[in-house]
Amino acid sequence: MNYSQTERLHIVLDIVKKLKNYKLNTGNTIDLYNSSLCSFITDFKIITNKYIKEEKEYKGTLYFEEINKNIEYILPIKINKK
Repeated sequence: MNYSQTERLHIVLDIVKKLKNYKLNTGNTIDLYNSSLCSFITDFKIITNKYIKEEKEYKGTLYFEEINKNIEYILPIKINKK
């Protein structure tokens, strides 16, 4: 069984909330969803928009220059996969 479009939207919104309040090692938080601050957001928005609209799994890696990390993402389509 697959996630519905509404469920996929909720998955993306949960990720966005976490990006908006990303905790740094210093204890401070940074808004990684701010496109003027973070360069990967344009790519992220394209990927998540496709994920919400299409019934297809997306996975890959995005480089977060602002925190100097590659982040692997998996946007699942099957309900049994988180």
